[in-house]
Amino acid sequence: MSRTVAAAALLAALAFSGPALAASSSHDHSHENAAPAANTLTLDHGRKWQTDAPLRQGMAAIGDDVRAALGPVHDKRYKTGDYDALAASISRHIDGIAEQCKLPEAADAQIHIVLADLISATDTMKGKGGDRARGVVAAMKALDRYQAHFDHPGWKPLRH
Repeated sequence: MSRTVAAAALLAALAFSGPALAASSSHDHSHENAAPAANTLTLDHGRKWQTDAPLRQGMAAIGDDVRAALGPVHDKRYKTGDYDALAASISRHIDGIAEQCKLPEAADAQIHIVLADLISATDTMKGKGGDRARGVVAAMKALDRYQAHFDHPGWKPLRH
């Protein structure tokens, strides 16, 4: 499934199907009982969710991309092409995460909530829905949520 089709399917599910489908993935792993079934991130019985190497690598790369953009965005030096390039880079990392997904069902459902937030952020960066800088802010919030809910040794928090 192409990234565009997968993203559209995921966003359509989130927009039109309510919380029951919000945690479903844009790619099928035959998860029948992925829980929780809401688009609200939760912890794993009070602990952060475990991660695997592909997830950590992809999320670290997204974090690096966003960190590098913060100063120029804040200083209003980021141009349309810069936002487009950032969105494309984040999208490539999301694709890599989705292709290599090997998390247990419940953790997979949770990371898809974060990935959906990042996909929405990239759409805003591309000019869909107003001020492109809001897309960077949305990506920062998604990364903060990732940090709060996933065990990622060595994660570098975003400074904002």
